[in-house]
Amino acid sequence: MNEVFETFQDDICTITLNRPDKKNAMNYDLFKALLESFTKAEAEKPSIIVLRGSGKVFCSGGDLIDFKDAKDKKALVNEEADMFNKIIKIIRNTSAIVIAVLESVVIGAGAGLAAACDLSIATKKTIMNLGYRRIGLTPDGGGSILISRIVGAKKFNELYLFSKNISMDEAQKLGLVNFVVDEEELEERLQKMIDELKSLPMETIIYFKELVNQSLYSGLDSQLDKERQFVTELAGKKEFQERLEGFFKKK
Repeated sequence: MNEVFETFQDDICTITLNRPDKKNAMNYDLFKALLESFTKAEAEKPSIIVLRGSGKVFCSGGDLIDFKDAKDKKALVNEEADMFNKIIKIIRNTSAIVIAVLESVVIGAGAGLAAACDLSIATKKTIMNLGYRRIGLTPDGGGSILISRIVGAKKFNELYLFSKNISMDEAQKLGLVNFVVDEEELEERLQKMIDELKSLPMETIIYFKELVNQSLYSGLDSQLDKERQFVTELAGKKEFQERLEGFFKKK
């Protein structure tokens, strides 16, 4: 089974995370496939990229089983973070409008991935959680700069330090989500979004995104490097292994 698949139709690329049995948890193979899909999409130059998950689930974060079973956790996390950073850079620098479709759960790396996108639409029952602190890691995938600058410093501190679930009503108020809809309305509202976006001039988007990146996310590249350094260091600590072992014992 392909961990990620993409479709191209009417100048729209849809990229789908495809590990539904794992709630689209991100392991090495998924990161690799997702990077390949975004690289392919960038070469095709679509006007819109839709990012979503199969099985009506967006992403449950990093694959903890993958972490637990890895012999060299530092090396694995370092490689995955490197691929993740490249994905985030493509999302922020592509000339396409990138839309995240959020369903069921948006955890950890999934939250950073969604925050990097230009727009997001979510179902009402979807839950978001930064999740990183629960397993003893710091944010990655740009989460520490993207999310903090969206919600503000104090709120970001709260979301990370307490690691509590965020409802979509709260996420919308915080600016983490643009549109919240009933599940049965999702596809229709998503298509309406796409139609409205495509009815307006698209040649402005690459310039618009550069302005946004300079204004809101200046320093993204260096922050991504620092995030990778820290998660790699923490993944090598015995406390990380102990926390993972404890997590699976609870199940």
